[in-house]
Amino acid sequence: MRFLKNTQIIFIFLLLIGKHDGAKILGLFPNFGYSQFILGDALLSELARKGHEITVISAFKPKESLPNYRTVLLDLPQSECNFFEPSSSNLFGEVIGFNQLFLDVSETVLSNAVFQEFIRRSNETFDLAIVELFGSESQLAVARHFNCPLIGLSSQGLSEWNSHLLGNVRLPSLTCWSNAPFSSKMSFFERLYHTLISFFDLAYKYFVYFPEHQRLIRKYYPGNHQLDDVVESVDLVLLNSHYSATEPSMLTTAAVEIGGFHIKPKKLPDDIQKFLDGAKDGAILFSLGTNAKSKHLPKDRVKGIVRAIGRLKQRVLWKYEDEDIQIPDNLMITKWVPQPDVLAHPNIVAFISHGGLLSGTEALYFGVPIIGIPVFADQPRNVRVWVEKGTTIHLPLKELGESSLYSAVEEIIKNPSYKNSAKRYSELLKDRPVQPMDLAVYWVEHILRHKGGKHLRNTSKDLYWFQLYSVDILIFIFICVYLLYYIIKSVFKLTFKKNCSKVKVN
Repeated sequence: MRFLKNTQIIFIFLLLIGKHDGAKILGLFPNFGYSQFILGDALLSELARKGHEITVISAFKPKESLPNYRTVLLDLPQSECNFFEPSSSNLFGEVIGFNQLFLDVSETVLSNAVFQEFIRRSNETFDLAIVELFGSESQLAVARHFNCPLIGLSSQGLSEWNSHLLGNVRLPSLTCWSNAPFSSKMSFFERLYHTLISFFDLAYKYFVYFPEHQRLIRKYYPGNHQLDDVVESVDLVLLNSHYSATEPSMLTTAAVEIGGFHIKPKKLPDDIQKFLDGAKDGAILFSLGTNAKSKHLPKDRVKGIVRAIGRLKQRVLWKYEDEDIQIPDNLMITKWVPQPDVLAHPNIVAFISHGGLLSGTEALYFGVPIIGIPVFADQPRNVRVWVEKGTTIHLPLKELGESSLYSAVEEIIKNPSYKNSAKRYSELLKDRPVQPMDLAVYWVEHILRHKGGKHLRNTSKDLYWFQLYSVDILIFIFICVYLLYYIIKSVFKLTFKKNCSKVKVN
């Protein structure tokens, strides 16, 4: 009996140790569409499986039910924007539009009654906060409120939405603004235009965007948190990027690329499995993402797409959110597509995509070439980069129709160079010393073990912008050169006057 009692005590002790090892982690992923939540859910679910206690504030429910994964569900309005309607025709307008969009989203989240009740009445403590990074500076203050370390998870690679949190210097000649349809290989006039856009965006952020986030912090958080302190408190940023799917970037120590970490194919629904299995000539996935819905395309354009599909030998699985179209025998429509699971099917020969980074990374992972139809945001830039890599054909949205779509599909299937390039970059994406999910978990637990990431901090975060870009040095050099010029000019002038006086005397 004593042996059994001692065994029970030891067992309980071990359980307590295991519970102590698990950290309490708060996740905040309330923004935009479901595709952004996929990344946060994948990471936080894996951390829950590792024994950590997870609390997630989001507008979406997790895919998997785990006992130590709790969701604080926000009832947020889901907008039905038609992204196919013409918006701002220039990048200057897009700078203002996107900055304002993110401010509106943040205010919607922070003013939500459930969120306010959670931060004002919750007596909970957390060891770490992981927050979605996408125009969410005021949302980052949740870590200051709970006095815990902060990790940002970005659905992008290095961009103007996260570089200031890292102290990463972004040179307009090398690093493109997200919405600019350029790669890093820019012509002179592209660099000129991009430099003007970059400085305009920087000025707008400092004079409008950041002050507005400070207003939101003061309005919706208890205490007197300063935006500068919030930005300073970011210990680590996890980037959903990899050089094979984007472009090589100059990153600080506090930035970790984990692109493709969420990809874990699962069994397909029976109807989709049967449809793809029967595609003897191959199958094509057609999806324009979660934000831009195919049902919002003009009806004449939809009819042209359907006619093009009807001419193909391949079967096409189209994410189409309505049932108002005539469906040819080789077409299957569905309102939701388990995208990575479909792309993993061996019969998939091409992917017609909007050019989102998440979709592009998934396609490259499985070696599937892309027909890119960029709609908005960073999609034009992503597609241009993939075109340069040889994995993608660019089909402009305004040119989308029966003949153009049919020609693009025929080209990408009959020209083996696209498939070969996709396979090559697939190998690069998979060729890593550590699997990206394991890398993400390691760095999260690294921040937990060391109670923050101050040791990873870039000293550029201590500098003012004019120090960072050596503006004060350039001004000082200009003044010195001008003074030297003035002194030399004065000496020559004085000498010339003296010589003239001597000549007159003689």
